[in-house]
Amino acid sequence: MSEPNEVYEAILGQLKNSRSRKSLEALHAVCKEHHESGSVDFRISTIAKLGASRGAPSEQTIRNKTGEHYRAVIEAWQALGDQKKKAIKAQTTPSGEYDWVDEVSNKTHRFLILDLISKVRKLRAENKRFASIKKLEIDYRAGAEDKSESRLPSLLSHEIDALRDAISEESLKLKGWTKTERGGIEDQNGKVVLRNGFVNALEKVLSIENG
Repeated sequence: MSEPNEVYEAILGQLKNSRSRKSLEALHAVCKEHHESGSVDFRISTIAKLGASRGAPSEQTIRNKTGEHYRAVIEAWQALGDQKKKAIKAQTTPSGEYDWVDEVSNKTHRFLILDLISKVRKLRAENKRFASIKKLEIDYRAGAEDKSESRLPSLLSHEIDALRDAISEESLKLKGWTKTERGGIEDQNGKVVLRNGFVNALEKVLSIENG
């Protein structure tokens, strides 16, 4: 598989039209930032929407026959996103503990759940590491550099909307699902769809993002 940058450079070198080159440059920049934000959604509609105010080509332009070079760049970034999906699933499902996630029909929701599980596992590992610290030194001097950093990556607006929709009353009602008192989700037959605590954890993530 070719790296997105390699695909981009190869195509850019073939384009003679300055307008097309600028559009491709804008498209590549949007895809790169989108990838760096942690997202794996590289659908044409998503990228076109994100790049609408930045000089990237429109969705129709990308889908047109003459938009083949735009699609090639997007597909290269999508391949990178697919690799991340597989890596996240491998990290979160080795013991079969989270096999229930495969029962979530919505692909976007399923990935976001796996991504959230991966973040929780990392935070738990960090908590164990911090718990082993016996002595903590704090520099109270004025102007001391603050080396702390956020452990949760920032989510894009459409990713936040997808998470919020996953546990909204309207969305659950359409599927015949209900929230339990302990923060889980059950189907109309009482079968557990999402385990206890999932809704609570998701609401905490959303509250942090809404800050």
